[in-house]
Amino acid sequence: MKKIGITTELAADIKEDLIKKYNIGVVAFHTDIKENIFKKMRETGECIKTSQPSMAVYLEMFKKKLEEFEKIIHITTSSRVSGAFNSANQAKKFLGENAERVLILDSEKSSAAQGLLVLKTQEDVDLGLSLKEILNNFKERVKNTFVFFMYDEPKWLKAGGRFPKIAQIGLQKIKDFNVSLVLREKGGVIRPVAFKKNATNLVDPLFDEFKKFTKGVEKRINVVITHGDDMIQANKLRKKLETLKNVKVLYIKLLDIVLGAHIGPNALVINFEYD
Repeated sequence: MKKIGITTELAADIKEDLIKKYNIGVVAFHTDIKENIFKKMRETGECIKTSQPSMAVYLEMFKKKLEEFEKIIHITTSSRVSGAFNSANQAKKFLGENAERVLILDSEKSSAAQGLLVLKTQEDVDLGLSLKEILNNFKERVKNTFVFFMYDEPKWLKAGGRFPKIAQIGLQKIKDFNVSLVLREKGGVIRPVAFKKNATNLVDPLFDEFKKFTKGVEKRINVVITHGDDMIQANKLRKKLETLKNVKVLYIKLLDIVLGAHIGPNALVINFEYD
């Protein structure tokens, strides 16, 4: 039996080949839509409803993985934006004497920022670090892992209900005045970073804010680009990022439903960490 296994949610936006390579256990958030959600949103103009994985789904995965590993580290989507953390903890209680073999960590992130934390934790496991060392590294990495994003239409954020009503009105007013908003996720909370007047695309303002935020950072910066079904913009952003000497774009991936349903088609996300 192997010592430590890693589990998470599909919301972490990890490439399928990496999930298979590292034998990472994943559970999915639920939606009734089986096709590309962004295609559906474009066609209908309607918000996609999602729900967190049930306690039973987590329990099934934990039991299965405990047959392979002595201990499991489960890294959840931010508890500030999802009930996944609570569902996982409820499932843990039903493991009886095996509950102590499961450790549940709050990533405080979503999308591939969560995924970057998962992959780095897996690296620590592969290096044979102790559980204490792995946990200490995780805490530090949470502070140095970031999510910056832009949306194409504010109606998806409004429909998702993550903003108070007064802020929802403000989002539409910003759009009406031809102002684009760069947002970031900090501590699981979405916060504005910059207002961009007359922006003609999402790539340039997002890149500009990334460059400004990381100015002076000498460490390598690992980046994953996630997007709302817009590979053209994602590739343009990749090319601009690759002009920066200390940036490595690891991969590009379609957004999972968790963040994708809230920021909608054509959204663009930079997930990054200081290595």
